[in-house]
Amino acid sequence: MSVQELMIGVDVGGTFTDCVIFEGKASWRAKAPTTSEDLGKGVLNAVGLAAQRRGLPLEELLPRVARFGLGTTAITNTLASRTGRSVGLLTTAGFEEMMLAARGAKVIDDEGWLHTPALLKRNMVLPVVERIDRNGEIVSVLDEDSVREGARILVEERGAEAIVISFLWSVLNPQHEQRAAAIVQKMYPDLLVVQGADLHPVAREYERTTYAVLNAYVSGPFAGIEQLETRLKEEGMQAPLLVVHSGGGTISVPEARRLPLLLALSGPAAGVSAAAALSESADMPNLLTGDMGGTSFDVSVVRAGAAARRARGDLMGVWTALPIVDVQAIGAGGGSLAWIDDRGMLRVGPKSAGAVPGPACYGRGGTQPTVTDALVVLGYISPEHFLGGGFHLDADAALQACQTLATRLNMTAQEVAWGIRELALSGMTRAMRGRIASLGLNPTTFAILSYGGSGSLFTPDIASSLHIPRVVVPDLASVLSASGAATANVRRERLRNVLSPMPVPLESVSTSMAELEELLRSDLTADGVKADDAAITFEADLRFTKQTHELSIAIPAGPFDDAARDRLLEGFLSEYTQRYGGGSVVLKTPIEVVSIRGIGVGAPVSDSGNAHSRATSSTETSIAVPDGTRAVKIDRAKDPVEVEVYDLSKLDPGQTLAGPALIDSTDTTIWVPNNWAANLRADRTLVLEASE
Repeated sequence: MSVQELMIGVDVGGTFTDCVIFEGKASWRAKAPTTSEDLGKGVLNAVGLAAQRRGLPLEELLPRVARFGLGTTAITNTLASRTGRSVGLLTTAGFEEMMLAARGAKVIDDEGWLHTPALLKRNMVLPVVERIDRNGEIVSVLDEDSVREGARILVEERGAEAIVISFLWSVLNPQHEQRAAAIVQKMYPDLLVVQGADLHPVAREYERTTYAVLNAYVSGPFAGIEQLETRLKEEGMQAPLLVVHSGGGTISVPEARRLPLLLALSGPAAGVSAAAALSESADMPNLLTGDMGGTSFDVSVVRAGAAARRARGDLMGVWTALPIVDVQAIGAGGGSLAWIDDRGMLRVGPKSAGAVPGPACYGRGGTQPTVTDALVVLGYISPEHFLGGGFHLDADAALQACQTLATRLNMTAQEVAWGIRELALSGMTRAMRGRIASLGLNPTTFAILSYGGSGSLFTPDIASSLHIPRVVVPDLASVLSASGAATANVRRERLRNVLSPMPVPLESVSTSMAELEELLRSDLTADGVKADDAAITFEADLRFTKQTHELSIAIPAGPFDDAARDRLLEGFLSEYTQRYGGGSVVLKTPIEVVSIRGIGVGAPVSDSGNAHSRATSSTETSIAVPDGTRAVKIDRAKDPVEVEVYDLSKLDPGQTLAGPALIDSTDTTIWVPNNWAANLRADRTLVLEASE
């Protein structure tokens, strides 16, 4: 076999670590419990199980790997738990409160107090005497003594483990920032020193500063990824480890070390990357993605084959700049805990049982009911067939966990289980409806791409509520994020500040694009992409003058001339009208270009597209034969009914079946409601469609 035919993708989730191995068009997959205390242990366990199913011991498989992609929650967990490094900030005198203004989300803590999660304490922000104006001119020269004194206090008296330097208007003139960084680095050679304008060279000092602070804050847990890379090399793997970043592409470990914040939400981004590839192969360019993992349900959008993205926004309670696949997550995963609030109302999430102890039915000591426990009690999940029968679930433990809440609510265990499922379903539906509304989409022109362990037990009902006519369940649904990690292209981005009204000068934009292209080609080469495999595209961030938010619009390929500038303007007006309505556009309102973004994409493995072959319907159709029935509660007011159950592995392409029905796979179960039908395509993609 050719070594280039072997690819591995791993997604480290909150409960399970998923692995998929591709060899040409063949694939093998496995799940292992996530080991949060040791990232590499869970990864190697999952890879070892998949290698075993491939028929190779791990030590023989790894030397034959041409590509290894990893999606990880290490950075996300650090942000969520607020356990990052102690960071000190040196900023322009008079602007010490800027970072503490905290334009991010407000949360309610366990005691009911409304607050914003802080990354910096007030005493970790110190002023530096300097000032550059909005034209990049020096108004007040840098006081180097204030830099030295501020750094000394932060490091020696207040225990800073990293220093961030972010000055006002440094994006136009980084001279003061660069000099201050050199001073601090000379004082403390082993200290991490981060510059705001170096990492994010565009206007908006708040987002620029938070981006730098966040990168310093999450730099600690990156060590787990480096340790994994070392262990893989020790086991014989010669291919570089590629890490999925928030934009849905991959980067090398050295680049991830420089910008660890890019790994936030890498797992969900990997799934959306795979979804975008599947939208083409499934001949469905418009998709709403629903990814149900152990801790959350993640929703995103693929339009015309491209994932929706944003350049800034809220990240774990902090508003910052970050190129990211636009994913909305809610705490409604399989491990989400059910509980009773102070009003005596049943609630679900956002807290999760995690991998340990996990849901009560896992038999690892969990006693609180979860969404998975409710699905077992209601009959949607078979305890005997979970994970292909390799992981037997304790149905009695699930029932007892639901009963603990039922007693307090004066209900039956089945009624509580039904309530848990309905609350989870309601939250997922609201999240998907919100994405549709925020982007001005017509749901009847979209399909839901359903993936994650239990996602397909909910997405058909979500589709019914939102008048979405079709649900697509790919063959690799339960490990789609791992599939995305294995196949996602290398993707690098660079920015240039513009801040110019339209019509923007052609020459300056062309010069900036040429500079960005040169830098991006160098970036891609450093990440192992051959020159012939690299593609460079550009976007511009536009807005009506004095507006707060921009829209990212693709710059037409080719020279940036008058025609390209006109098409860019037309694209902005078209997108703005779709999102906000024609009445929101006031004629002759000035429009400005805020920044230009260069995007470099390349595939380091030439045959990485083999994992996503085109889905086609079979020319021959037949009615599938069920393997048996299962008692399932499908109506709140009625007793469970016997529902036909099908084994997905026994279905042939072209076979169809009508709901209500359940389809069991080795690592997921699909629910086909009443008035829905399912058809298996040639590539084993399952398509569910609502009846007229």
